[in-house]
Amino acid sequence: MNEVNITIGILDIQRKILEQTGRKTDVYYSEGQGALYVFMGDALTVQNVIYAVSEMELIMNAI
Repeated sequence: MNEVNITIGILDIQRKILEQTGRKTDVYYSEGQGALYVFMGDALTVQNVIYAVSEMELIMNAI
């Protein structure tokens, strides 16, 4: 069940970023750690991360 909540949390944050910026994102998720968001097509580098979220925050965001 947590996997479903995490997926919903990831998608909800992507939707919010799209609404605020008009740009799509790529997400890099690590189980037990969380997710890093970068604009679609950008390399995963520290400078390109636009949002970082813990796994617990992903779960809480989906509730």
